Formats: sequence, C-alpha cells, structure tokens
Amino acid sequence: MAGLPHYKNAHVAMEKWEPVYMNLFEVLIKAPDAVDSWEWVMDNVTKVSGLDVEKTPAPVEQIYKGAKRRFAGGFPDSTTADITVGFEVNLNNNNQMYVYNALRKWCDLIFDPLTGAMTPKVDYAGGPMTVSLYNKRGDIFRQWIFPVIFPMAALPMMDLDYSSGSTIWQLEMQFADDYWEDMRL
Repeated sequence: MAGLPHYKNAHVAMEKWEPVYMNLFEVLIKAPDAVDSWEWVMDNVTKVSGLDVEKTPAPVEQIYKGAKRRFAGGFPDSTTADITVGFEVNLNNNNQMYVYNALRKWCDLIFDPLTGAMTPKVDYAGGPMTVSLYNKRGDIFRQWIFPVIFPMAALPMMDLDYSSGSTIWQLEMQFADDYWEDMRL
C-alpha cells in the first residue's frame, strides 16, 4: 500500500531548500549621459516584466493524406526583448517630479515633441540594463543583461481622479533591446 507523502520524503524539506522569491531583485539601468539625476530614478523602481528571453521557433505543420506532422520552425518569431519597468513618482525638495522628468528627457532624445528634434541611436540609446534575481543572503542566481536599451513609447499620460484617495502615481516605461545575456547558476 502506498503511503501518504511525508516530510522526510521531500528533498526540499530535508535539505532545507529555499523557494525563489519574486520580490528579491534589483534593476540597474544606465541612461544616456544627457539624462540628469538618473541615480535618483533607480531608487523608485517597483517592478520589471518582459524578461521572456526564452525564444524558440514556432512549430510548422505539414499534412500528408489528412495526417498532420509538426516540426520546429526555422527561426524564432522574435529575437528582441521588450522590457517594462515600473516606477513610483515622487517630488524632490524643489517640487520636481524627478523620475518623470528624467524619463521624459530620455524620450525627448528620441523625439522632442516641442521642437521636433530627433537624435541618432548613438545619442538616445542607454545601457546596460541589468536585472538580478537573488536569494535572502543576496547571492545572485539569475541575471539578465541587456547591453543597449531605449524607450519604446512616449510616457503614459496622467489620469487624475478626485476619488482615487491617496494613490501614488506609478508609471511604466517599456524599453527595447535587441540582444541579451541570460546567466543562471
């Protein structure tokens, strides 16, 4: 007769292995030199998504006498990454929205809607962006490095609402990347 699962039968329990906590991460981004006060912006990161760097070609199908057979395609559908970083927005002692202002300055390097000015990629691209996942001791066990990044879209507009209570403004910026390194222990 098969017994019920027991504490002693589980490697996780007996070896005291820790789970992966989704809130133990750090994001470091190097902005272009033209963007001021960037070190303060990094203190306001709340989340990161779009780390789907596991790319495989989509299957292709053949049909022979009504029977399907499938193969891995010749190329992945995408070889780029779109990373979304969430920020909370604070005011500094000069009453400036420094997170928004820095992100806006970065976006303005791509296209300044007030002047129509645009710059080449060498001027608006930043990087690297490094995302590190670590354990409770601070030991990194997975790290994504995106060497060249830039904002993909304009900053989101502010939605003001009297009934929102004490909601802190959070905004997300989506960054484009063409290449990455994915390191795992």
